[in-house]
Amino acid sequence: MMAFDFYNSPFTLILRNFKIQERNTLSMDIYRISSIGRPLDPGYPTNRLMIRISAIVLVAASLFHLSLNNTISISIIYGITAGISVFLVWAISREIDPDHEIAAFVPVILSFIPVILFGIHPVLPLLWLLLLLRIVDRSTGLKAGIFDTIAVFLLSVFLTYQMTWMFGILAATAFFIDSRASSPNKVHLIASILMLAASIFSISIVNNTAIADISLMETTALLSMAILFIPSILDSRKLKSKGDMTGESLDTLRVKMGKILFLITAILFLLIDIEYAHLWPLLWCVAAGIGLYRILIGDRPVEL
Repeated sequence: MMAFDFYNSPFTLILRNFKIQERNTLSMDIYRISSIGRPLDPGYPTNRLMIRISAIVLVAASLFHLSLNNTISISIIYGITAGISVFLVWAISREIDPDHEIAAFVPVILSFIPVILFGIHPVLPLLWLLLLLRIVDRSTGLKAGIFDTIAVFLLSVFLTYQMTWMFGILAATAFFIDSRASSPNKVHLIASILMLAASIFSISIVNNTAIADISLMETTALLSMAILFIPSILDSRKLKSKGDMTGESLDTLRVKMGKILFLITAILFLLIDIEYAHLWPLLWCVAAGIGLYRILIGDRPVEL
């Protein structure tokens, strides 16, 4: 009697096909709203692993904060923002080095100490940077839609006036790059000019542009970040990664410009004394992590 192969049975094949169609439908729904939003498919191994890591960080950070005699509700909020911060570190790393999926987990590991122990959870600044990188490198293969432009512009204005003018200047730079690079989004030239004007107005009000006294630790962080990350910028090889929606290879120059924008962002937040932004330690994790992966692993295939 022939054994029944459940894995290849008609029922299993139909169920598998239904799940694929369901994921594709979800992706299409997301892209109708935002052309730079990327759906997180839990069926993909690296995505599934990152979801689990974020959940573990959430629990670990909550318990750690609770052990410091904080209330349960405050500890849970601490854990949630910690989990989101680690997830955003991973997402930014994926934008920075799209050809090496596993490389993004090195910055995640490096971020455990600043996120869990020191409470560095800059959720909005990290989200802001992620969106800027997606506008510049177009990892989805699509131009930013009008909803994306408005959302990123408003978030940049909010952070500019609540924290520092650097958010506005960097957002204006990202909009300008997108308006001048291949397949330009001309609307972003207007957005860039408006964002620059808002930033200049913010500087005239606050006038916080001084470079802080840099400690030995910050000097070491700056030098190590530059040494480890710059080789990634100088790499001229054609990218293998393709746009989520178009299936076409990502633009090498756009991804390179995204890397340069990222490094400038990290350096600026390290040099300018904006303690409440709390961004540069996690950006150091991204830069150092990507650089270390490049040195230790390089292009050797790594599978989960």
